[in-house]
Amino acid sequence: MYLGLLITGLIWGEGHTAPWVIAIDAGHGGEDTGGIGVDGLIEKNIVLQIAHLIALEASSFPNIKIILTRSDDRYLSPAERIIRAQGAHFFISLHLDFSYDPRLRGITALVPTNSGDSARELAEILRKHLTRATKATDLGTKRAPLWLRRLSIPAVQVKLGFITNPEEARKLGQLPYQRPLAQAILEGIREFVLSLPTSIVLDPPRHPDAGAALRRVCSPHCGLRTSARSRERAYL
Repeated sequence: MYLGLLITGLIWGEGHTAPWVIAIDAGHGGEDTGGIGVDGLIEKNIVLQIAHLIALEASSFPNIKIILTRSDDRYLSPAERIIRAQGAHFFISLHLDFSYDPRLRGITALVPTNSGDSARELAEILRKHLTRATKATDLGTKRAPLWLRRLSIPAVQVKLGFITNPEEARKLGQLPYQRPLAQAILEGIREFVLSLPTSIVLDPPRHPDAGAALRRVCSPHCGLRTSARSRERAYL
């Protein structure tokens, strides 16, 4: 378990007095479009739509509260995303995959290189629910040098499909496919928290100095707007 996950004695289900708070991070935004795929499909728009669906569908999960790091089309630095996720127990970043080979397809989960067992387990459960709900190819869970390593809570990035695969891209752009993705993520969250010891709940960690965190993560380049390709490096 992460140091930020503190035992408070609350339990899931009967007797639980506080919701699990999950930060849902729609990747990219603003001038940073992310991938542009088949028929001009834009990654930043698709993941934002799915993030909103997760927040909407969460009304059926009374013990889950969703925080969106961005709710509109704007660019946020990793530091700004960290600040907006304060109070969350877990962090899930939504992305799509891109390849110059249009045959590639499927769903991948990524965890930071410094992640512990909690993040790995969350990634595995999310990937299981996502592939089961969509019948998409399961590309496994991988470690990567993501900026998510700077978070003090379990953090996972899920790549929900290839925007460059004609069939998968068309599905990703449609609500009947996006909704099962959102529901699968919520079901995965529920399974994960139920897998934790029944006598504990995770206390939302608070960064001791949010301002210092912001300065440390993005200084000296805060506020600069470079090319989308340069900004994408902030995620690695």
